[in-house]
Amino acid sequence: MQNTKKRIVELIAESSWETCTVCGTTKTQAVYKYKSMQMVSDYIPPLQEPVCRKCVYREVYGSKNYRKKMKERSLDGKL
Repeated sequence: MQNTKKRIVELIAESSWETCTVCGTTKTQAVYKYKSMQMVSDYIPPLQEPVCRKCVYREVYGSKNYRKKMKERSLDGKL
């Protein structure tokens, strides 16, 4: 399951001034490309870019456990 999460999320820049497409915040933050998992066989989800770190972790891990995973930086490849 860890490999699937790394394929749907890609770190673009560690620190960049961008506006998140999910929450709309503008600040210096890590920027990601995010594509939702495909649940329906004939639907291709859109690629969202740029997305902030908080929104990516919330989408991948859910609203209950995302803060713990953000501290671990599990999607950044720096375990």
